[in-house]
Amino acid sequence: MILRHLSLELFRGFKALDLPLGRRLTLLMGENGAGKTSVLDAMAVALGEIQSHLPQVKGRGFRKTGDIHQSAGKLAPYTRVGLTASDGLQWDRMRWRDKSRTTLKQVPFYAVGTRALRKHLDQTVLDPFNEGQPFVMPVFAYYGVGRALLDVPLSRKGFEVDEQPFAALSGALEADSRFRTAFAWFYAKENEELRLKNESKNFELRLPALECVRRAFQAMFPDLRDPHVTLNPLRFMVSQGQEPLDITQLSDGYQTLMGLVMDLSARMAMANPHLADPLAAEAIVMIDEVDLHLHPAWQQRVVGDLLRTFPNAQFVLSTHSPFVVESINNLLKRHAIRNLPLADATIKALLPLDPADVCAYVMSEGQAQSLMDAELGLLDDRLLAHFNRISAVYEQMRDMEWDSNPS
Repeated sequence: MILRHLSLELFRGFKALDLPLGRRLTLLMGENGAGKTSVLDAMAVALGEIQSHLPQVKGRGFRKTGDIHQSAGKLAPYTRVGLTASDGLQWDRMRWRDKSRTTLKQVPFYAVGTRALRKHLDQTVLDPFNEGQPFVMPVFAYYGVGRALLDVPLSRKGFEVDEQPFAALSGALEADSRFRTAFAWFYAKENEELRLKNESKNFELRLPALECVRRAFQAMFPDLRDPHVTLNPLRFMVSQGQEPLDITQLSDGYQTLMGLVMDLSARMAMANPHLADPLAAEAIVMIDEVDLHLHPAWQQRVVGDLLRTFPNAQFVLSTHSPFVVESINNLLKRHAIRNLPLADATIKALLPLDPADVCAYVMSEGQAQSLMDAELGLLDDRLLAHFNRISAVYEQMRDMEWDSNPS
């Protein structure tokens, strides 16, 4: 499943918002409080209806308080979030202020509800599953700023692993860290792989689902290798050069991104283990502050690395980083020169990103203004104004210093 459009009505700080979404990438920028996280949360609420309809999965919904728009101290009569998929499938979810007749009269008649979505899930997921037929699970995940808190288990207590494909969506829309779930899954799959090796006497055997996660890990962290779990004490280990390292010894940047990549790749492997390459399946991935804890050098490559590692995933990202913005411009420009002969290895290594697959917005005062320059196919340079203002202050102080020292 890939999304084409998000619509909000009376959701938190938004009176109304219609937001086209990029096939590969949607970028959200803006000052703190501009509504970037609210947009991601609204998408999560709408996608939570999928969780609610599937067995063994708890669905995310509206919060008890705080989601209905408030103005002049009064709550709006309702809030609505809606999504349209690339195949035209539409659904929306609503929460009413209360069940009074006055409130119900103000609820819009054009809401489409969730009937079409539920019918779609019955036909494409539940019916094939119950009949033992192959099907493709929709995959989505939301990573908020809470993912910075890497949750490494200290014991194997509670390491039950659900092998049903629906388990791939369990907790997928909770924005905080879920590394513990990926850790438990990785540990269970390593044990399964070891058992199969011993039974077959084939010590080159690799479990495809586990290899899927290892490939994602290697693609995102080429300087690290051999991710594995050790016991006594329970640790998740990697190797850097010849040095074995506990992941808790790595920097916050490594830990933050590692938890995300392992969680996402494990979910894709759990959801569709029958596919030749689960990493190539469609997925919807929302990341708040994609630059979180990353060094500027890493910020310049993180988006390209994610797009390359998960080649059919749709990413909706927020960022404050000019390095992320300029790195996306490099990918867009790489697409523009894709048919030219290229000698520079750095340029050749960039992933071409089609502007038709990208949307970018600056959020302000409950509105979203496009950052895409239609003529150039690039993100425009209005963000330079912030840096120009900083430079202007520095230059003013430098001039004052020079004036005070005429000699």
